[in-house]
Amino acid sequence: GWQHRFPETEFALASSRALLDWVMREEALRGGRITVRARTEALGLTGGAGRVTGVRTRDRDSGEEQHIEAELVVDATGRGSAMRRWLEALGVPAPQEECVDTGMVYATRMFQAPPSVAGTGFPLVSILADARRPVPGRGAVLMPIEGGRWIVTLSGTRGGEPPADAEGFLTYARDGVRHPLIGDLIAGLEPLTPVQRSRSTVSRRLHYDRLAAWPEGLVVIGDATAAFNPIHGHG
Repeated sequence: GWQHRFPETEFALASSRALLDWVMREEALRGGRITVRARTEALGLTGGAGRVTGVRTRDRDSGEEQHIEAELVVDATGRGSAMRRWLEALGVPAPQEECVDTGMVYATRMFQAPPSVAGTGFPLVSILADARRPVPGRGAVLMPIEGGRWIVTLSGTRGGEPPADAEGFLTYARDGVRHPLIGDLIAGLEPLTPVQRSRSTVSRRLHYDRLAAWPEGLVVIGDATAAFNPIHGHG
């Protein structure tokens, strides 16, 4: 059945990635203390195993390389972090890696919401997998976002992965999960994007904390050190 909605839990803040990035950028740059180097790629660290002294960068347009000196370097580059390779180049051994792979796959598509729901406070809709049933687990979520749009994400574990084609997406939303509500809601709506499929859901932790020595002047944060399946809500 459907979970009863309590006043204390009747809220959810959802947005597009573009809006979230824009808001965070505006907040970070407020006050003029931070400078953004556009179209600049980090190539590696400078310094040694005992201390990091800066970063080597390259301008993607001109190809010019530059050394940026820094008392503190922070790696917040997410799942795609190259820190292990950069540290090995400085003589720091690779950290132990711990992984948990549930085989979860996500498929997401954005739709134009129907005009009839404009200004109604249409809620987030979530259909969870039934833990009493054998695997694969399948689920779906519909999130209203800015601009009168809906983001719909389908999920499934091994053997129950959501498809990447438009017709299969609608069929999965209607018949592949426990309730057809989301499939019925998006049937006939205008799609605004192709179906985007992601398998980057492995929960992974790099144990930099277990290294015998760590270079001064370097911090690794966020998904660059511990990346979890998005459904866990750790960010």
